[in-house]
Amino acid sequence: SIKEINRYFENATRADVNDLLSKIILSERQTRIFEMFYLKDMNIGFIADSLGYSQSVISEELKVIRCKISAVIQ
Repeated sequence: SIKEINRYFENATRADVNDLLSKIILSERQTRIFEMFYLKDMNIGFIADSLGYSQSVISEELKVIRCKISAVIQ
């Protein structure tokens, strides 16, 4: 769930994040969205404007990313 993932990132070290990223496969776009959203704490609107996609595309990509993260952290 989103709460579990958020809790994970509140306490995660850079080593934890690197370990997580080594266990999931993200596209180049997903990697950029992951970094902007989870590591740089940017909001969906800003990410969409920065990357040139709609907010709905970013939201859908975040859902896919969350599914991949959930499979690893549980």
